[in-house]
Amino acid sequence: MNELMTLRDFFRQYFLTFMGGVFAACFSLALAVALAFVTYFRDVPLAQVGLKIMLVGALLILLTVHSNFMILRGRPSWVWVMVGIYVACLLFVVPMVQFQPHKVLYGLALLFPLLGLLTLNSKVQREMRTKLVGIRRIRQSVKSTVRSSSRM
Repeated sequence: MNELMTLRDFFRQYFLTFMGGVFAACFSLALAVALAFVTYFRDVPLAQVGLKIMLVGALLILLTVHSNFMILRGRPSWVWVMVGIYVACLLFVVPMVQFQPHKVLYGLALLFPLLGLLTLNSKVQREMRTKLVGIRRIRQSVKSTVRSSSRM
């Protein structure tokens, strides 16, 4: 395979692992919020905490989307935000076992953050981030070349 890939080749090679990480984050957050309603806040009236929990979940989803967008723009340090989200979901869900939640939901709420961490650490995902950094550097060099030629 040559050094320059077409967009179709890039998506063919990396799209599934990238979207796997995105969906793992969304499912992790959704299951953590759902389990929070039935465990930690089961005795509290829904009108009192429902909006707050949903707003926190929505903000974390927005942070996930922004982090993945920044990763696509060639900023691999934003992966640590995703790692933080996965670890936070995992640490939020693990103590819920004392409330005896639904076993399937609890198992899935443990599974998706672990799958997300595994996806982020996969060889294909790391290779994708390396290529995206290279694309960003090429884009920046073209911008600087265009700017310097337009000033002349």
